[in-house]
Amino acid sequence: MLKKLPIIPSAKANSMVEAPSGIVWREQHPVISGKCNQCLICTLYCPEGALVSEKGKVDVNQNICNGCGTCGVECPQKAIDMIPEFTGDRGIFPLKEAKS
Repeated sequence: MLKKLPIIPSAKANSMVEAPSGIVWREQHPVISGKCNQCLICTLYCPEGALVSEKGKVDVNQNICNGCGTCGVECPQKAIDMIPEFTGDRGIFPLKEAKS
């Protein structure tokens, strides 16, 4: 049985979305591929400071990343892919049912 789901406007890069719970969160997050050559340009452009170089590789602190996509645009190696946070129809968040 399908439930009615709240419709939420689709967001673009550099914007946040609001879930039915009222929590505001990013629409996408960065994932760094093996093409990264440690140039660290992404760390200079990240407005939140979410990208850091640790143990010979660039890591993303997903807790502070706002999903703006600036790092992926500025990466000269194109080693950063922006991955959608949510799957399914764009702009619709399925409600998770509570486990009893």
